Amino acid sequence: MASTLKKDLGLMGVFCVSSGAMISSGLFVLPSLAFVKAGPGLLLSYLLAALLVLPAMLSKAELATAMPKAGGTYFYIDRTFGPAFGTMAGFANWFPISLKSAFALVGIGQFAILIYPDVSLWTIKLIAVSFCAFFVLINIKGVGHAAKLQILMVLGIIAALVLYVVAGVPHVQMSHFTPIIPHGTLSIISTAGFVFISYGGLTKVASVAEEVHHPGRNIPLGMGLSLIVVTILYAAVIFVTVGVLDGKALAETLTPLSTGAD
Repeated sequence: MASTLKKDLGLMGVFCVSSGAMISSGLFVLPSLAFVKAGPGLLLSYLLAALLVLPAMLSKAELATAMPKAGGTYFYIDRTFGPAFGTMAGFANWFPISLKSAFALVGIGQFAILIYPDVSLWTIKLIAVSFCAFFVLINIKGVGHAAKLQILMVLGIIAALVLYVVAGVPHVQMSHFTPIIPHGTLSIISTAGFVFISYGGLTKVASVAEEVHHPGRNIPLGMGLSLIVVTILYAAVIFVTVGVLDGKALAETLTPLSTGAD
């Protein structure tokens, strides 16, 4: 008899796993790099990127509901085209996630500068590797343990971002948004592709579909709520960050939200 995985994830777990995979360096580091390309119009780029991820979200939600099995993309393609194509898809799925994870870990290490301004590059790398090992160990213990930690982290991050927005709105200077598209419409579209990685984690919850309780309801609903909440947060946080920082300061920092909070 085939073994099955424990169904430890409910709606909150799906929401937090999906949201936690999105809210990372795509928000805490990327806005300053995107600002260089699009100026204040980077807010429009983030909204456009959210629309572009919709087809992927709907497709993955449909597949994960029909075939709630561990493996995500690998499993779907393996069942459709065979093991060879499934293996290729598995590597193709792993590669961008490894790059996104590396980018997020570099962002974690980069924030050490806020605590110890004289921290060395090797120390930043050591911090990043240590967090990588920590998260790997948590996931090895099972998605149930990872989800509990994820729920705590995601709710804490959302609370901090809401506080940032509420405290920052009174200090927003609308003159910072003029002109809103300084580099032309094409820059908004190209920057949307640049920041698309900020939503890359949305569909990855399909990889743990076998561990979701009532997947037919919780997977599509959790992914949909995650996209809505995270998109609103992205828009609000970027609006405040652009509004409180002058262009030169925003373009030169790798910690835009911390600089905006200061």
